[in-house]
Amino acid sequence: MQRLAIVVFGVVVYAVFFATFLYLVAFVGNLQLSVPALATLVPRSIDVGGASAPLALAVPIDLALILAFGLQHSVMARTGFKAWLKRQLPPAAERSVYVLLASLVLMLLFWQWRPIATPLWQATSTAGQALGWGVFALGFAVVLLSTFLIDHFELFGLKQVLRNLLGRTEPAPGFVTPLFYRLVRHPLYLGFILAFWAGPSMTVGHLLFAVAMTAYILVAIRLEERDLVRQLGQSYEDYRRRVPMLVPALPKAPAPGEASPTQV
Repeated sequence: MQRLAIVVFGVVVYAVFFATFLYLVAFVGNLQLSVPALATLVPRSIDVGGASAPLALAVPIDLALILAFGLQHSVMARTGFKAWLKRQLPPAAERSVYVLLASLVLMLLFWQWRPIATPLWQATSTAGQALGWGVFALGFAVVLLSTFLIDHFELFGLKQVLRNLLGRTEPAPGFVTPLFYRLVRHPLYLGFILAFWAGPSMTVGHLLFAVAMTAYILVAIRLEERDLVRQLGQSYEDYRRRVPMLVPALPKAPAPGEASPTQV
């Protein structure tokens, strides 16, 4: 009965995550402005809706929300914290709990974000707008595809709860470099950076969001790679020397048995 309950929990959490991810796309892109039919589903976005506040109050509130997301996301992703959490919960549910809390913190950010809609720039030509939207869509497409390249359903907890239901043991961590992972070590983060900075316009609030989230990503990469070196040793050190972090370089010849992280 407990195993079945864990599966139900994992499936519900995955649904919550996916809805939150879709809202994030709309939130960052202010999509309700371009698609009015979304206004009911997306009442708040980075520049629309939300409680108004003077700049001196809006900036610290928005930064605190991003900090809360960063702390939850990074602290719970550390190897020691995950081991502790598995001792407090059924181990199969650990990843789902992480995904649920990450989704809830993002929901808090959507709810409490204070827009600062002062415009900084706006693409006025059709080509400029198309380029902005194209990079925005490319960024989120890279994010989603990157999760599937490193096992999407493992990353968001579904495989763990299904293995538990079937009584199967957890396999050793995988380490491969499919597609994007041969070009940069962190394509998922690169996709987020592209999406956060792109679009046909930029406001003060959007710039604040992009700068703060990019800063968080750079910190998160350092923490993540420290854990990966401890976990994978020389294999990851070799991979790190061979493949750039975020900016693709000229292709290098792959080494035998090279690998890529599956940890976030």
